[in-house]
Amino acid sequence: MEYNNTTKIPPTILIAIVLQILFITVLTVTIFSIINQENNPLTYNSQPTISIDNPSSLGIDLPDSYINKISHNLTYAVELNTDNLDIPASKATIRDNTVTLKEFNSINSNLLSFIIDIPSLEQSYQIYYSYSSNPNKESFLSEDTDSSLAFNPYVLCITEESQIIYPNFNCHSAFSSNTRYTIVNSYISQLYFDIFSISIDSTNPHQINLKPFRRVTTTLNESHIAEVKAAIASLGISPDLFTYHIIQQ
Repeated sequence: MEYNNTTKIPPTILIAIVLQILFITVLTVTIFSIINQENNPLTYNSQPTISIDNPSSLGIDLPDSYINKISHNLTYAVELNTDNLDIPASKATIRDNTVTLKEFNSINSNLLSFIIDIPSLEQSYQIYYSYSSNPNKESFLSEDTDSSLAFNPYVLCITEESQIIYPNFNCHSAFSSNTRYTIVNSYISQLYFDIFSISIDSTNPHQINLKPFRRVTTTLNESHIAEVKAAIASLGISPDLFTYHIIQQ
């Protein structure tokens, strides 16, 4: 006589097991979602976002997804500075003669900077956006590093008095006041000069050192510092944020 030793699991237990697996799966997804939101200060639920009415003023053809990222981060900045925000009426305009674009082809990265005004709110912001110059390749900057701007538009308060057109605007930003220094630190190794190199001082992040190449005997002077300042300005950042020191050989 043959016996069937296969034990059948009651349907109620099978259903309980399946439900438990589903519960664990949903709980895991929820936990990871919460963690991601906490780690990203620019996660928000407000819709719609403030629209930029003249993106063509950038002079480059940015994908709509890039423009949307800028708009989203701009909206978050405005929410920090505005009560009873009327987003549909709050059109943003790229200010004339403020757009800079620095291309670093060797590292597959572009740095875009411009000022944006919102006349209906009397607010202005400085935008910095680092993005890959080749959509099929990642930029050398990683989103996982604190010093990176890759694919993450920074919306900062304007600090130069000559650029402030709404003096009554008491601006607050979600980003550190040292963000502009971070931008320069991210790209300074990509700024090349004929007879000297530059670097951020290891003990003073607000100082840029100029060091002549060994094979060059030319004494560095104020004209070389002016050359470095022009390179910093090409990043859309005021060179006056830094002090400059020549390291003598």
